Amino acid sequence: MVEKQKRGKHRYNIFINDEYAFSVHEDIMIKHRLLKGETIDPEQMLTILRDEERNKAYTKALGMIGRRPHSSSEVKRKLKEHGFEQPIIQWTIDTLEQQNYINDEDFAKMWMEHRIYTQRKGRNLVRQELQQKGIHKELVQGAMQTIDPDEELEGALKVARTKWKQTSGEMIDKKRKTAAFLMRRGYTGSVVSKVLTQLGGSSNDEEYEEFADSFDY
Repeated sequence: MVEKQKRGKHRYNIFINDEYAFSVHEDIMIKHRLLKGETIDPEQMLTILRDEERNKAYTKALGMIGRRPHSSSEVKRKLKEHGFEQPIIQWTIDTLEQQNYINDEDFAKMWMEHRIYTQRKGRNLVRQELQQKGIHKELVQGAMQTIDPDEELEGALKVARTKWKQTSGEMIDKKRKTAAFLMRRGYTGSVVSKVLTQLGGSSNDEEYEEFADSFDY
């Protein structure tokens, strides 16, 4: 039997053999054309339960995406943490991808643009972050290929100038500390070398070159 909840908005209680079994969202009621007072058989109950779990997972995922864009891997992980089973999770991911609410290629490019052009991080860090978010290697590489090298260099110069002014000591010390700062932000040795050349002249110090090469990948 089906009965509308008195307190829960848009939710209905399902009774089996006059005993409370579970509750469902009204969207599930409409999908299965359930009416108040209608009797439900055990087989129908299983289908309703499955669709209710799908609806919960889908709603949960939409909430995640609404707060900020997510990769498919991130959504999978978070749904699993909320206790959803793999078939329900996969159905949710497939549905969201079909609706283009999840698109790992677009996500990779968006993440790259935000981190490099807005937050002034380097491509090495961004590549690592995308891999950690479960983005496929080919999509990561595709996003990396769209980076504007001039804009990346300009971003590195902006953050490096501030660091350079704040750093005291001999020229080699300023170079070493600024280089370490840039590399922690994910910039390649090539970018760092160009930045240091503009800030402090030649960057061909042997000790610096060995240091920079160790961060280039």
